[in-house]
Amino acid sequence: MKRSLHAAPSTATPLFTVTAVALIAATYGLARFGYGLFLPSFSESFALTPMIAGLLSSGASVTYCISAAFGFRYAPRHPRFTTILAGSTATLGSGGIAAAQGTSSFSIGVLLAGMGAGFASPALVELVQRNVAPAKQNRLQSVVNSGTGFGVVAAGALALQLGASWRAAWILIAVITFTAMVAVLRADISRTEALSGVPRREDVSAHTGGSSIRGLRWPMAAAFVFGVGSAAPWVYGRSLLEDVGGMTTETSATVWMALGAGSAGAVLLAPWLARHSVKITWYVTVSATSAATVAFALAPTLPALSLATAGLFGLAYTAASSVLIIWTSFTAANSAAGTSILFTCLVLGQALGSTVTGALVESTDLIFAFVTAGVLCLFSAFGATTQRTAPAVQQGDAAPSKIESGQYRPQKYR
Repeated sequence: MKRSLHAAPSTATPLFTVTAVALIAATYGLARFGYGLFLPSFSESFALTPMIAGLLSSGASVTYCISAAFGFRYAPRHPRFTTILAGSTATLGSGGIAAAQGTSSFSIGVLLAGMGAGFASPALVELVQRNVAPAKQNRLQSVVNSGTGFGVVAAGALALQLGASWRAAWILIAVITFTAMVAVLRADISRTEALSGVPRREDVSAHTGGSSIRGLRWPMAAAFVFGVGSAAPWVYGRSLLEDVGGMTTETSATVWMALGAGSAGAVLLAPWLARHSVKITWYVTVSATSAATVAFALAPTLPALSLATAGLFGLAYTAASSVLIIWTSFTAANSAAGTSILFTCLVLGQALGSTVTGALVESTDLIFAFVTAGVLCLFSAFGATTQRTAPAVQQGDAAPSKIESGQYRPQKYR
């Protein structure tokens, strides 16, 4: 990987960290995952059967993959423009949802809103590298990654405060997203050059070589199957709690907030993930996600248990996605490109999972669909059968001595 050094007089202020977390929270937790939270209200206003709802969620996952592919290709050279794309698509999509008068216009809004998250991750990865000294980058990447959980908590709070006024909630989501985008651009002190001493990528391939792809075959399969199995709670979680469990809107929104809190708390597992092998961490996190999905279906009438289960799901799911990031450093010559491949497989799996779950809901019931999803999720644990004993060296980096001395730290990408 080609690198160069650029000089700048100072490092980013804490404001940059806050705004970066806010943009991830807005594009992921609100604009993207907010669809599942507000699905019961959407279904009352539009002609959304479970099958159509699943197909629409799948479509949003596909648009996410398209924007993520663009972002990983162009964000290294144009992170500010990619940030604008992230905020603009999520803002316009959220506004479109709020203003929709029919199923067609509503669907366009959902698909557009889902693109924002795909642009946001690679853009902020590059901006963190340009604004923060190397010694602080890994920690800040983890903090920014936790933004999804905070966004889910905020979405639950909006549902509690605004109730059935979902249009007002999505207008507010659009405002929050646009504000976060502007704030990131203003807080970015790098502008046209990186900080002195901060490595900057100037030429990043959007893909790995053939050998790297072959090395990623098992992780790719595991990520895809995990995505299929983990889609159910994100899309149909509140529907299960309200339709089967008989929970009120306020109670189910509180459970959703617990899911977000668990997701945000996954940052505390970073030391444990770093100390253990991928095989162990993948088994544990995937098994916990599977167990939480099944438990979610079996106890929707017990609010306390649902709160605990939702928190466990958020914690385990987010930790598992972090394991995918670590996995690439053991299998891919280019960890950034490898991460983009695994996350694309994860989201494509969620796209299929949303459709399959919707079909199962219509042909059977929500409980059977969730149990099936949990079993599928557990199957992905078998993907951790091959891994290297040392991280792969970044292309073009003189890293072998660092690996041998124990000083090597793989760059984290969302």
